[in-house]
Amino acid sequence: MTPPSLVIRRMVSVDSEALAETFEDWHKPLSQFENYYLEQLLEKRLVMVARLDDQAIGYTTLVWESPYMHFWRRRIPEVVDLNVWPTYQRQGIGTALIARCEAEAKQRGFSHLGLSVVQEDDYAKAERLYRALGYEPDGFGLTVEDNELHLVKRVG
Repeated sequence: MTPPSLVIRRMVSVDSEALAETFEDWHKPLSQFENYYLEQLLEKRLVMVARLDDQAIGYTTLVWESPYMHFWRRRIPEVVDLNVWPTYQRQGIGTALIARCEAEAKQRGFSHLGLSVVQEDDYAKAERLYRALGYEPDGFGLTVEDNELHLVKRVG
């Protein structure tokens, strides 16, 4: 289902500009990607980039210490900021990005992986994907401050 020339890899410094250019219309500035790369160098975050025919078409990040209290307490890393350009959605790219995060978490000895999804219509497709991949609500309900549902999956 994924395009045969799809490459998913760890972010390198030149990806910052490519991602900012791809996601400019989504108000994702260059500084955001530069910060992600710096946090990756500091081993606070892992950034996975999806490239197709030398073009950055998607990315996600994996934070090793989640800011969400219930994940942080249980030592569950969190997938944050998954984005695939609309032209390339529904081709398995988001699934492949998440699978790489799951493999990285498992390799580092984590038994679970978490993610969060805003409870708004714009994020309904993302929530359907997460549930199809086996993520289930963590049982703590929505967080009031950001209207997010937090999902978790056993990966190890």
